[in-house]
Formats: sequence, C-alpha cells, structure tokens
Amino acid sequence: MPELRQVLIAQIDLGWGRSELAGAFLAWHAVDGDGVGGALERLAQLMDALKVVPLVRETSLGLGRRTRDLLSRIYPHAVVEVTPPHHAVIVGAAGRRLDVEPRDLLLAYSQSLAVGTLTAALRCMPVSPAQAQTLLVEVHARLSQAVDRAMADPEGSLFTATPALDIRSHQQAQLHTRLFQS
Repeated sequence: MPELRQVLIAQIDLGWGRSELAGAFLAWHAVDGDGVGGALERLAQLMDALKVVPLVRETSLGLGRRTRDLLSRIYPHAVVEVTPPHHAVIVGAAGRRLDVEPRDLLLAYSQSLAVGTLTAALRCMPVSPAQAQTLLVEVHARLSQAVDRAMADPEGSLFTATPALDIRSHQQAQLHTRLFQS
C-alpha cells in the first residue's frame, strides 16, 4: 500500500489535484448567468491543450460527455454545451448552474477523483476495499489543501507534473493486454 499512497499523493499534489480542480473552479466562474461565454470555450480549449497524453485527454473527454449526458437527464438546466467537453469544465459549469458553492463543489470533485484513483487500484493492485477506504480518510486534509490551493491561484494551478504516470498512461494504450479499456 505504500506505492498506492505515493501515487495518490502525487495525483493530489501534482496531478489532478492541481489541473482538474483549477479547471473546475475557473469553469464555475466562466459561466455567465444562463449563457456560456467565450471564457468557458477558451478554458475548454486550454484544458485540451494541457492534456498532452492522448489517453488522459480522451478519458477526460469521455467523462465529460458522460457527465453532460447524465446532467441532461437529471438537471437539464445545468447542462453546458462546450467544445471540447472536458470533465472539469462540465463539472465546474454545472456546479455554478446548480448553485453549488465553489469550495463545496471542489471538495466533492476532489473526493470523486480520489475515489476513481483508488477504484482503479482495487482492480489491479493487491489492495483491499478497507485499505482503500483507510487511505481515502488519510488524504482528506490533503484534498482540502488542494482545493484551497486551486481556489487561491487557479491559473497557477493549471498544470500537472506527474511524468512517470503520464509515461505509463501513454504506454498502457499501446499494450496488447490492457488492464482497462479506455
């Protein structure tokens, strides 16, 4: 479990804990009342450019599309049409339209991203659900700090610095036998 702890902490401190939370926060602020302004479109394009690993970009787009589709069924007034529909942009804009306070939205989003990391680990590492839950509780303060950092300096947080994870993500798409179909 020490390896999983390192991966999760790296993701929070230098991966999605920066770029995704900052992107969602900026999207929350980019929604203009009932409409979608040019700022949201520019943010979506920027998020696309920042995701240089094709698998990471496609995963974000897929999650964004699925989230948008779910919103259209449950909260149609919260849906934003933005291209490309990156997950963080869809989440942030929908949070604004649903009147969710930004800090609450980012805390929930960070929890969701952490659970996603841990769920993937459960499938391919010798980690029990109880160990994953323990680790999730262990990183709660760190998630809160990541939210505060993204809110304090969202533009400065729009980056990732997880080269080993990026390389492995890129290599995974080329494997003949893959753990996940993306």
